[in-house]
Amino acid sequence: MLLGPAHRRCLETGRWSGPEPSCRHPYAYDLPEDVSEGFGASLTSVLELAGARPHNDSSLGRRIVLSSEGSLHVYLLLDASGSVRSENFRLFQECGAAIVDRLSSFEVAVSFAVISFASRALVIVSTAEDESADADEVLHRLENMTFTDHGNATGTNVRGALMEVYHMLLFQKARAERMGHPDSWRHVRHVVILLTDGRFNVGGHPRDMVAKIEDVLEIKPDREDYLDIYAFGVGALEVDVAELAAVASHRRDETHAFKLADAAALRQALEAALVATTLGDLCGVIVPAGASRPPWHVILRAGREQRCAGSLVGGRWVLTAAHCFLGGPAPHAWTADLGEGDLVPLQRWVLHENFDVRAGVSRGIPEFYDYDVALVELEREVGTRGTPRRVCIPCTEDANRAMRKPPGMTCEEQEAELLGRPRVPAEFVSLDPQRMGVQIKRQEAWAACASGATQPGTPYAEAALGEVVTDRFLCSGQESGGPPEAATCKGESGGSLFLERRHRFIQVGVVSWGTFDPCRGGTAHGRGGSCFDPRPPPDTDPAISTSASSASSRGCAGTWGGSSPSPPCASADPGRDPHPHNKACAPPPRRELPSRVSRCRLFPAG
Repeated sequence: MLLGPAHRRCLETGRWSGPEPSCRHPYAYDLPEDVSEGFGASLTSVLELAGARPHNDSSLGRRIVLSSEGSLHVYLLLDASGSVRSENFRLFQECGAAIVDRLSSFEVAVSFAVISFASRALVIVSTAEDESADADEVLHRLENMTFTDHGNATGTNVRGALMEVYHMLLFQKARAERMGHPDSWRHVRHVVILLTDGRFNVGGHPRDMVAKIEDVLEIKPDREDYLDIYAFGVGALEVDVAELAAVASHRRDETHAFKLADAAALRQALEAALVATTLGDLCGVIVPAGASRPPWHVILRAGREQRCAGSLVGGRWVLTAAHCFLGGPAPHAWTADLGEGDLVPLQRWVLHENFDVRAGVSRGIPEFYDYDVALVELEREVGTRGTPRRVCIPCTEDANRAMRKPPGMTCEEQEAELLGRPRVPAEFVSLDPQRMGVQIKRQEAWAACASGATQPGTPYAEAALGEVVTDRFLCSGQESGGPPEAATCKGESGGSLFLERRHRFIQVGVVSWGTFDPCRGGTAHGRGGSCFDPRPPPDTDPAISTSASSASSRGCAGTWGGSSPSPPCASADPGRDPHPHNKACAPPPRRELPSRVSRCRLFPAG
């Protein structure tokens, strides 16, 4: 059978509109990997944000620019007809949930509609509702809809589902008129995703309803990008690809109609397609999702030696620990290793004005790491798109959007959202580099965690806890009887302590200092700073371990956790030692409590 648009136009560019017609066997299926590639490429072009440097190269294909006044409406149409069966309907729900979860993580204003259809259509979520922009509420409703909602009405009424989309569009236009913004609807992009298992058999041909939708949106050659309809046929031989193609949009070099063997293949294809690789200037995105080295992770080298780590927070700015530069060479002797052989010279660094490692000497504190935070300026901008990529930092609108929160959320509200539990899962990056897991201790767990800083055998055993670990420090580390936690090693100072929120990552602390280096016992550190021997388990030598510090107007404070980037020793003289953490200390006696790690937090303390 021949598939393709019924009509093609000769464009002013000399090219034909729409895809070229193609031959296809009526009983052939698309492979999940082919579907994910085709759907992912098309959907990415819909979602891609225009960054500071918009691409005008026509060879890059279709690009939709979502301006500050633009938004995206996504309509999920899920087949609940009798032939689907409950187990496949559940897979349709999971596919819909994956779409909502992933699309809402992008910095695009997205509203969702969910429509379940059999002989008639049921609106689960409408774009007319305020809740349509709340991904959590949409997911809740989607996951709680049931296959039995349609009772004995078991037909397949695709036209009825599209009619509900049409009614929502009419309401949007009428509401815009009432609110005095008659043209605001023109800035909204619309994506319809149809998941079905066969031919329509109730309600008439859906193509005439597609024509009505195109008419109300004024879809003409100059507005084709404002509507995309994707049709997925799943399962038995009754799926008619020609009917799917009649409903789906036709875009040159893109595919909008697919046929898969079963619902499991559909889920596989959608999950792969939604791992977008072209994301514009989004902060805190790791692609692929399981990558060991986050794209914001920076290795700071003095000559060929790895001295510290850091995190990219802007076009040319790296956040790191202030102590990294004590007594070291001038900025021109340093480079920032961004990965994949990308080395950028340092232009300058700015230490926190209150950082003074000797400030506590008169009180018996040999090294004081409060306010241990610095910004490094690189000689050129990096990380606008792709890799490297900046991390999200709290107290910003970027973090608001990453957490799907409304504009104007205060810093205190963000802190409560991110760090409001007694134990908060977090990660840092090891020398290898690998992502390592820790638990940030908060509230009542913080005091017990921080007390490891002044236990016997540490350089701070005679000092008051509050003078060593201020309220600007977070705390993480292995607890007695608790789950295993990683420990940081010498050379990891300045690296990020970060949390995941809905596929986005937000940095809440910076690795700062500690009293025990778990990598020093027989472990080789190469010129690249890698630990070649396996990292010891965090409870093999329960000693005071590294800390992380934060950037805030109040400075940084420590968190105690299972390892340390470098051990500060009572005998260390920061005035002579360019890297005070490089002093090797004898481990303290084994004790009941496991090791701790200190990290400065990125929220103002107060």
